[in-house]
Amino acid sequence: MMYCDGHNEFLLAGYNSDVVRNVVACYERWKSQPSELVENLKYETTETACESIFTYVLENVRYKIDPDGVQYIKSPARLLRDKEGDCKSFSIFIAACLHCLNIPHAFRFVNFDGSNQYSHVYVVAKDEQNRMIIIDPVDRINEDTIAGGEPCFNYARPFSRNKDIIVQ
Repeated sequence: MMYCDGHNEFLLAGYNSDVVRNVVACYERWKSQPSELVENLKYETTETACESIFTYVLENVRYKIDPDGVQYIKSPARLLRDKEGDCKSFSIFIAACLHCLNIPHAFRFVNFDGSNQYSHVYVVAKDEQNRMIIIDPVDRINEDTIAGGEPCFNYARPFSRNKDIIVQ
Protein backbone atom coordinates (compact mmCIF):
# COMPACT_ATOMS: atom_id res chain seq x y z
CA MET A 1 0.00 0.00 0.00
CA MET A 2 1.29 3.48 -0.91
CA TYR A 3 1.41 6.19 1.75
CA CYS A 4 2.64 9.75 1.81
CA ASP A 5 4.03 11.48 4.89
CA GLY A 6 4.03 14.90 3.25
CA HIS A 7 7.67 14.51 2.30
CA ASN A 8 8.13 11.07 0.78
CA GLU A 9 5.98 8.52 -0.89
CA PHE A 10 6.67 5.11 0.54
CA LEU A 11 5.51 1.52 0.60
CA LEU A 12 5.06 -0.56 3.70
CA ALA A 13 5.53 -4.28 3.13
CA GLY A 14 5.24 -3.76 -0.62
CA TYR A 15 5.75 -6.61 -3.03
CA ASN A 16 8.49 -6.35 -5.64
CA SER A 17 5.90 -5.56 -8.33
CA ASP A 18 4.56 -2.74 -6.10
CA VAL A 19 8.02 -1.19 -5.93
CA VAL A 20 8.48 -1.38 -9.71
CA ARG A 21 5.03 0.08 -10.38
CA ASN A 22 5.45 2.90 -7.85
CA VAL A 23 8.93 3.90 -9.06
CA VAL A 24 7.45 4.42 -12.52
CA ALA A 25 4.38 6.20 -11.08
CA CYS A 26 6.56 8.58 -9.03
CA TYR A 27 8.64 9.33 -12.12
CA GLU A 28 5.51 10.03 -14.19
CA ARG A 29 4.18 12.36 -11.50
CA TRP A 30 7.40 14.35 -10.94
CA LYS A 31 9.39 13.95 -14.19
CA SER A 32 9.40 17.69 -14.95
CA GLN A 33 10.80 18.75 -11.55
CA PRO A 34 14.45 19.10 -12.61
CA SER A 35 13.65 21.19 -15.71
CA GLU A 36 15.31 24.33 -14.28
CA LEU A 37 18.32 22.34 -13.08
CA VAL A 38 19.02 20.85 -16.52
CA GLU A 39 18.47 24.16 -18.36
CA ASN A 40 22.03 25.09 -17.44
CA LEU A 41 23.47 21.72 -18.39
CA LYS A 42 25.88 22.23 -21.26
CA TYR A 43 26.67 19.21 -23.36
CA GLU A 44 27.72 18.34 -26.88
CA THR A 45 26.50 14.75 -26.99
CA THR A 46 23.99 12.57 -25.19
CA GLU A 47 26.88 10.70 -23.58
CA THR A 48 28.34 13.89 -22.08
CA ALA A 49 24.88 14.90 -20.81
CA CYS A 50 24.48 11.50 -19.16
CA GLU A 51 27.94 11.72 -17.62
CA SER A 52 27.15 15.21 -16.28
CA ILE A 53 23.98 13.89 -14.60
CA PHE A 54 25.94 10.91 -13.19
CA THR A 55 28.57 13.28 -11.76
CA TYR A 56 25.96 15.67 -10.39
CA VAL A 57 24.30 12.86 -8.42
CA LEU A 58 27.64 11.66 -7.04
CA GLU A 59 28.58 15.17 -5.93
CA ASN A 60 25.23 16.13 -4.41
CA VAL A 61 23.52 13.01 -3.03
CA ARG A 62 24.68 10.28 -0.65
CA TYR A 63 23.57 6.68 -1.05
CA LYS A 64 21.52 5.46 1.90
CA ILE A 65 19.68 2.16 1.95
CA ASP A 66 16.05 2.20 3.13
CA PRO A 67 15.26 0.74 6.56
CA ASP A 68 13.95 -2.83 6.66
CA GLY A 69 10.25 -3.01 5.81
CA VAL A 70 10.04 0.45 4.21
CA GLN A 71 10.61 1.48 0.61
CA TYR A 72 11.04 5.25 0.23
CA ILE A 73 10.34 6.45 -3.28
CA LYS A 74 11.44 10.08 -3.42
CA SER A 75 10.63 12.73 -5.98
CA PRO A 76 13.64 14.45 -7.60
CA ALA A 77 13.15 17.57 -5.46
CA ARG A 78 12.87 15.52 -2.27
CA LEU A 79 16.04 13.58 -3.10
CA LEU A 80 17.98 16.82 -3.54
CA ARG A 81 16.50 18.29 -0.37
CA ASP A 82 17.37 15.22 1.72
CA LYS A 83 20.75 14.85 -0.02
CA GLU A 84 20.41 11.07 0.42
CA GLY A 85 18.48 8.22 -1.09
CA ASP A 86 18.73 4.75 -2.55
CA CYS A 87 18.80 3.37 -6.08
CA LYS A 88 15.06 3.93 -6.60
CA SER A 89 15.24 7.63 -5.83
CA PHE A 90 18.53 8.08 -7.72
CA SER A 91 16.93 6.45 -10.78
CA ILE A 92 13.81 8.62 -10.63
CA PHE A 93 15.98 11.75 -10.46
CA ILE A 94 18.22 10.63 -13.35
CA ALA A 95 15.26 9.60 -15.52
CA ALA A 96 13.53 12.93 -14.84
CA CYS A 97 16.67 14.82 -15.92
CA LEU A 98 16.80 12.78 -19.12
CA HIS A 99 13.11 13.47 -19.71
CA CYS A 100 13.73 17.22 -19.42
CA LEU A 101 16.55 16.90 -21.97
CA ASN A 102 14.43 14.75 -24.34
CA ILE A 103 16.92 11.87 -24.14
CA PRO A 104 15.37 8.40 -24.64
CA HIS A 105 15.73 6.25 -21.52
CA ALA A 106 14.41 3.32 -19.51
CA PHE A 107 14.46 2.03 -15.96
CA ARG A 108 16.40 -1.23 -15.71
CA PHE A 109 15.36 -3.39 -12.76
CA VAL A 110 17.84 -6.22 -12.07
CA ASN A 111 18.71 -9.00 -9.68
CA PHE A 112 22.01 -10.74 -9.17
CA ASP A 113 20.99 -14.07 -7.65
CA GLY A 114 18.64 -15.50 -10.27
CA SER A 115 15.52 -15.07 -8.13
CA ASN A 116 12.28 -13.50 -9.29
CA GLN A 117 12.79 -10.43 -7.08
CA TYR A 118 14.51 -7.32 -8.42
CA SER A 119 17.07 -5.97 -5.98
CA HIS A 120 18.43 -2.95 -7.85
CA VAL A 121 17.36 -0.34 -10.41
CA TYR A 122 19.29 2.09 -12.58
CA VAL A 123 18.70 4.03 -15.79
CA VAL A 124 19.84 3.30 -19.32
CA ALA A 125 19.75 5.92 -22.07
CA LYS A 126 20.21 5.81 -25.84
CA ASP A 127 22.70 8.04 -27.61
CA GLU A 128 22.49 9.50 -31.12
CA GLN A 129 23.73 6.22 -32.64
CA ASN A 130 21.21 4.20 -30.57
CA ARG A 131 23.96 2.86 -28.29
CA MET A 132 23.07 2.17 -24.67
CA ILE A 133 24.52 4.39 -21.93
CA ILE A 134 24.36 3.08 -18.35
CA ILE A 135 23.78 5.64 -15.59
CA ASP A 136 24.19 3.96 -12.21
CA PRO A 137 25.94 6.04 -9.55
CA VAL A 138 25.00 3.51 -6.85
CA ASP A 139 26.77 0.35 -8.00
CA ARG A 140 30.54 0.22 -7.76
CA ILE A 141 33.38 -1.63 -9.43
CA ASN A 142 36.11 -3.53 -7.56
CA GLU A 143 33.67 -4.48 -4.79
CA ASP A 144 30.93 -7.03 -4.28
CA THR A 145 28.78 -4.62 -2.32
CA ILE A 146 26.93 -1.53 -3.47
CA ALA A 147 28.49 0.62 -0.74
CA GLY A 148 32.14 -0.16 -1.55
CA GLY A 149 34.42 0.35 -4.50
CA GLU A 150 34.48 3.18 -7.03
CA PRO A 151 31.59 4.57 -9.06
CA CYS A 152 32.09 4.17 -12.79
CA PHE A 153 30.11 5.92 -15.52
CA ASN A 154 28.58 3.63 -18.15
CA TYR A 155 29.17 0.51 -16.05
CA ALA A 156 26.80 -2.13 -14.72
CA ARG A 157 27.59 -5.26 -12.81
CA PRO A 158 26.51 -8.45 -14.63
CA PHE A 159 22.99 -9.44 -13.59
CA SER A 160 20.98 -12.65 -13.66
CA ARG A 161 17.65 -11.15 -14.63
CA ASN A 162 16.40 -7.77 -15.80
CA LYS A 163 13.26 -5.90 -16.72
CA ASP A 164 13.51 -2.70 -18.78
CA ILE A 165 10.65 -0.22 -18.60
CA ILE A 166 10.89 2.43 -21.30
CA VAL A 167 9.56 5.81 -20.20
CA GLN A 168 9.42 9.30 -21.67
